Amino acid sequence: MTLRTLLAACVLALGVTAPAHAIVGGNDASPGEYPYIAHITIDRAFQCTGTLVTPTHVVTAAHCTSISGPTLFTSVPLGQPGQLVELTIGAHKTPEPYLDAGYNGESGGEEHVAKSVSVAPGYLGVGSVASDVSVIELARPSAKAPVKIAGPGERSLWSPGTLATIAGFGVTEFEGDTPDVLQEARVPIVEDSVAAEAYPYLAPGVDALFGGFENKTQIGAGYARGGVDSCQGDSGGPLLVPASNGFRLVGDTSYGYECAEPGYPGIYGRIADSTLRPWIESVAPGSVSNGTTTTTTSPTKPKGPKSTSTTSGTASRSLR
Repeated sequence: MTLRTLLAACVLALGVTAPAHAIVGGNDASPGEYPYIAHITIDRAFQCTGTLVTPTHVVTAAHCTSISGPTLFTSVPLGQPGQLVELTIGAHKTPEPYLDAGYNGESGGEEHVAKSVSVAPGYLGVGSVASDVSVIELARPSAKAPVKIAGPGERSLWSPGTLATIAGFGVTEFEGDTPDVLQEARVPIVEDSVAAEAYPYLAPGVDALFGGFENKTQIGAGYARGGVDSCQGDSGGPLLVPASNGFRLVGDTSYGYECAEPGYPGIYGRIADSTLRPWIESVAPGSVSNGTTTTTTSPTKPKGPKSTSTTSGTASRSLR
């Protein structure tokens, strides 16, 4: 079994260029539709996606920003000493950073540099898929409108069967090409038992400590028939559910078997539940909604299949 995302840790540590992942079976997003989605590059070579949750904080996957897991030095970006983490927020056209100049003012979004990176305490580093969440603090506030993480009073918003929105700049098929613009798609949240049956382990021979689905820090979403999914380069990107006044963030793209394969839902960090949500709020105050709502109809029009793209060096979702 291959997972959809190759760990960023492996890519950075070994100097390997991993294939990029993008939304599979999706559509082009409209300009300005998702102002809070961030394109992230690490050392101008490795790409992920993220979500602005406060004016100064972006949620992404831990495997995008760390090769070692939590350390005493989480006040600086992890991965390797002096690692450069750059972001562009609210771009519509897929950003193409330069190796010598970053985005160079040409991304079409609001360009930022990370001030610090915090990795979820339960993330164990290379090979780990539990607690696959990190928070990037921006060096200066963003003027883009953030989206809040669903609060404890909004649990009904992300029940199994809820049609959730995924979006990113990743490839549009497994080991495929990156899209011209931001991609989006809809996938249903699945029962934990469905995700657990699909992923009893991460890969053959991998210890249960590092692989396999568990429902404290992971949530699955996808169609049984496959065809729509996040993919390489979408790592860290959002799993959004409709609320009465827009969207709530409930997950971040983590891993999966290739992309959009039948019987294998995508797996996302379970960031709106009681294990990860309090930690995120502790490092990103104001990121969690205090609302109490019930399930509503989607605030946006239904979308068809989508496609996305990434630069070389992106994470794959086998990790994505």
